[in-house]
Amino acid sequence: MLAAAGLILLAAALRFFGLWWGAPERINLHPDEAKHVMNHALTISLADPDPHFLNYPSLLLYLIAIANGVLSRLELVTEPWQSYVVARGIVAAFGAATAGAVFWLVTEMTGSFAAAALAGFWTALLPLHVWESHFAVTDVVMTFWIVVSLALSVRLLERRGPRDYALTGAAIGLAIAGKYTAAIVGISPIAASLLAPRSFGVLARGLVALGLAALAFCFVGTPFTFLHFEGFRRAMAFEYAHVHSLHYGFSLPAVGWQYHKYVYEICAGFPFSLGFALYASTAAGTVWALWHLRRATVVVLAFAVTFFAVLGHWTFVPLRYQLPVLVVGAALAGMWHAALLESVSATSRVLGAVVVVATALYTAVFVVETTARLRHDTRIQAAHWLDRTLKPRQRLLLCGYSPYLALPTDPRILVTAVNEIWISKLATRDDFDLVEISSLHYWRHERHRHPAFDPEYRRLRAGEKGLYLVKSFDADFLNRDLYRKLDPMFAGYFVSPTLEFYARNAEGG
Repeated sequence: MLAAAGLILLAAALRFFGLWWGAPERINLHPDEAKHVMNHALTISLADPDPHFLNYPSLLLYLIAIANGVLSRLELVTEPWQSYVVARGIVAAFGAATAGAVFWLVTEMTGSFAAAALAGFWTALLPLHVWESHFAVTDVVMTFWIVVSLALSVRLLERRGPRDYALTGAAIGLAIAGKYTAAIVGISPIAASLLAPRSFGVLARGLVALGLAALAFCFVGTPFTFLHFEGFRRAMAFEYAHVHSLHYGFSLPAVGWQYHKYVYEICAGFPFSLGFALYASTAAGTVWALWHLRRATVVVLAFAVTFFAVLGHWTFVPLRYQLPVLVVGAALAGMWHAALLESVSATSRVLGAVVVVATALYTAVFVVETTARLRHDTRIQAAHWLDRTLKPRQRLLLCGYSPYLALPTDPRILVTAVNEIWISKLATRDDFDLVEISSLHYWRHERHRHPAFDPEYRRLRAGEKGLYLVKSFDADFLNRDLYRKLDPMFAGYFVSPTLEFYARNAEGG
């Protein structure tokens, strides 16, 4: 218990670090977060508990609404930006608890303290999980309940009572109430039941208990999914079209060897999400686990492989979609490291120690540097510079989607936001003093080679439009150029995009 508590504390330290990013100046830096908190969670009340949004389930929305309502009544939350920090705090708490849940899962799988401790440690440090725990969106909450569901599913290899199945079903129901794709974890208790044969009557009673518990807890977490089923069906049709559409930024296909289904995740997304060192350990741990295949591993991999196969087939591939698979990978890395450290061979023990230390050092530096960008987001830094640089009535032209761009806080500065196609017209216009562009725009068009935008960005940045770079804001981190070779989008992701400001001459006049 002390080890699990220590892992949770370590995970919490990383996830609560910089949790107030953007606040109080900007609270719309992450478009999905703004939608969850302001558009839906904060509209929920006792008079109208319907979030009027079925594209995602409601568990996180209700948790945010309840916490915000209580703290508002206590007058501890009085400003909108504080509601965002509260919402992020809920997600960060689930993220920290996931390290403890992985410790439990691997304990059930192996009985090895070293394996459980290392698996929990890698989960605590897992870079993508740390970043996503700073955003009030659904994937971290879902991942926590998936890990709990997997631990309870592994227990079904030895336990056969209806109560054990009902507990597993309850966790699965809450996972689905976190995000609908978590329903795939239902394959794991079925796998456990098949791997530990039992009579038809015992199996039937168990699965009925599991199904009823899953439905009940899912209903509690997201009741209007059931009550407005036709609306839910339409929402799922929309989401299906969305994840199979060409959504610029994180979508396939694109120009490059890595931009193919499954290849992208394995060769680009996973290395960045884990960091090179933990990625190598995860890959080795997966091979080791398959070579030393056990029933408990099959129960976990039944979910992870199916989840990866389904979501990896989608055209839209944001990194957070594969978060549960990455956590399972971190668990396998810990199991492999423990096997080396507990080996009878002195050479294997030394190798294990070297691998663990090297992985820990690299991953710690990588996750700290990338997470530290949250405290100094380029959009906030650039906003302060704009306030100092532009005079009242001077004009700033934003080319692209405003959440990815800096905005001055001085209301006397005139701001115009236009579609990116305006880049092609900049040479013929003079109704601005500064033009601002974001890497989250020009990199996505570079990777897709979009004929309407990519050449225009290149010409602008090369000075061919009579505009010259005045100021840029950037945020570096360990091996950023290498990660950018895997996908240029990784250099900005949703945190600290590179911002560039252009004017008619190099002095900015």
